[in-house]
Amino acid sequence: MKQTLGKLFLILFFTINLFADVKVSVSSPAIYKGDAVNFIISADGENIEFPQIDSIEGYTIVGTSSSQSINMINSDITRTTSKTYSFRPDKSVTIPSFTVKADGQTYQTKELQVNVLKPTASQHGSPFVLEMKLNKHEVYVGEGIDLSIAFKRKLNAHADKIQLGEPKLESFWVKKVDNVEHSNEGDYVVQTVHYQLFPQKSGTFSIPAIEALVGKVEQRRGGGGFFNDPFFNSMTQQLNWQKIYSNEENLTVQALPNGLELYGNYKIDAQVDTKKVHANKPVNLTIEIKGEGNIDDVKKFNPSIDNTIVYADEPKISSELVHNIYQGAFTQKIAIIADQNFTIPPMQLSYFDKESKTVKTVETEPIAIEVIGGKTGVVKPSSIEVGSSSTIEAPGAQTVTQTKVVVEKEDIYVKYLFLLIGFLLGAGAMYGFFHLKNRVVKKEGDRVKAIKKAKNDRALFDVLLPYAKKDRVISQALNRLEENLYREGKHKIDREVLMEVFEE
Repeated sequence: MKQTLGKLFLILFFTINLFADVKVSVSSPAIYKGDAVNFIISADGENIEFPQIDSIEGYTIVGTSSSQSINMINSDITRTTSKTYSFRPDKSVTIPSFTVKADGQTYQTKELQVNVLKPTASQHGSPFVLEMKLNKHEVYVGEGIDLSIAFKRKLNAHADKIQLGEPKLESFWVKKVDNVEHSNEGDYVVQTVHYQLFPQKSGTFSIPAIEALVGKVEQRRGGGGFFNDPFFNSMTQQLNWQKIYSNEENLTVQALPNGLELYGNYKIDAQVDTKKVHANKPVNLTIEIKGEGNIDDVKKFNPSIDNTIVYADEPKISSELVHNIYQGAFTQKIAIIADQNFTIPPMQLSYFDKESKTVKTVETEPIAIEVIGGKTGVVKPSSIEVGSSSTIEAPGAQTVTQTKVVVEKEDIYVKYLFLLIGFLLGAGAMYGFFHLKNRVVKKEGDRVKAIKKAKNDRALFDVLLPYAKKDRVISQALNRLEENLYREGKHKIDREVLMEVFEE
């Protein structure tokens, strides 16, 4: 009987103490913009069903986690399960009520308010100060701006670790300058980092405050005895972080005229490795641009030249900050192949000049290329007269054979004359066809030998380039060779397949 009462008592004990209790909380009721909020639902009981939450007031849940604990207080045992939802609101939000099921019972959580505060800039006189500056506040699209972020630490202030945030800006191209400046300012030690900003569109912009984390090591107190040993104390150190914020900055960006994207001052030059070249051999054109401004925005050149095959490499751009002026060089190589004379047209570059505040266009001189052993052109008649006599004249001083033929229907000899002329023309055409075929076969045989002799990818690329548009197999091989040469590709080229293309 006593055993039965004891069992009933234990059942009643666990039933009472495992009865569910649902609570909600947040990691902080107020945060700065960009900080994460942890929204936590906790429930006591055995079987807990938490809600599926994907977003809160439009802000995506960026992470979830779960935990469980068993507590005993004054012989009362409780099992608590918690689920945490993390999100990053940009403005104040109200976390709505959610439904939670615990041990068969349904509960509604209460609403919670989270306020998003505007960061307060650190003030001069504080142990740590973060300061942001722009060297100018009114610029044009593409005009470079120096953004400096200075972290100031008082001589008697200690920091074990510093993590400095970076500017995250839309509609700007941002480039960090490698050098960090070290200086003194009164009783502050100053470290300054520089960024170059290049606005990509016009408008009025606010550059938000930058955040810095200052970490200080906190020594946890040992429990005495053996664990007071310095070795073990060193293992119980932890970093406590303090957040500080910089000021904000405002910027006005004016649009460039005529839809231009380049700002600064530039010079352009074009050179070729030869002005005389054999048919179907490449002429290598090099375009070089030097100047001050947003040179990284110079677009790739893709010239269109009649009766040629043009292959344009990706440009290479180098830039640096010299005496607070952003400058650099743009270099692009272009291979041009033709079987007749051609002219490389002027290469043009338009930009908004930073000194005169006007649109300027610089261009290269046209370059005439003589192709040796190529086509000389087909002489076309400038006029044809048909009547009782036929006259065919070639342009200029050159005259194709003038023949006067009197057509008389009754003269049978005229018919035989035309028949003879037709026979002679046909025989000439057949001779020309076989002669040309033999030349083509010989030429294609030369290509097969050249493929065999090509010592590396560059040599093979030069052999195949004149035939880029002749066959799909050749085009694919050129694409793979291009990746090997310029993009660190590792493609193996099947030369047997390429030789078969020319043999066929």
